Amino acid sequence: MTAYVEECRREWKRLGVPELLAEEMASELESDLAEAEADGVSAAEMLGESDPRRFATTWAVERGLIAEPVPKKRRKRFWVGLAFAFVVMFFFVMLLVGGLFATATVSLPSVKAPRPETTAVVLPNFSGLNVCQAVRKAIRLGYSVHIPGHQHGYSCHAVIRAESESVKGSHRSVTLWLRPARR
Repeated sequence: MTAYVEECRREWKRLGVPELLAEEMASELESDLAEAEADGVSAAEMLGESDPRRFATTWAVERGLIAEPVPKKRRKRFWVGLAFAFVVMFFFVMLLVGGLFATATVSLPSVKAPRPETTAVVLPNFSGLNVCQAVRKAIRLGYSVHIPGHQHGYSCHAVIRAESESVKGSHRSVTLWLRPARR
């Protein structure tokens, strides 16, 4: 049965059990096997049909010399999950790249549109501001302000819902629409 003990020694060394403790466990195992044989119990009866590597690992874990090994199922799940994530990411990238190339290859005939009298320019965003803030900002930027339906005044607490801009020559104007009042 010394082959069994030697296999346990190799496993303890592989697991990183300190050499002195591994020797102590090996001598304890040899003495237990010798005692069992002296009492008429065979080593196979005492150990069962046990795998020496599994026996050595279990004994080292029970003594607190090593951490309990991670079950192979968890490792397998990890790799399966990782592979699934890569496949999903691959398809997402392919859809994204395919969409980019599809839009890049579309060509439209160039048509010169007549130049409109009023041209649109980039307008600062007034949405969400209260009316007084929006009007002050527009005037500071050189716009004339028009608020439909409010020729004679408005409440500063009203909030801007949308805006549009028009430019005629050097005159720039902005139209601000208010959100309906909440009741």
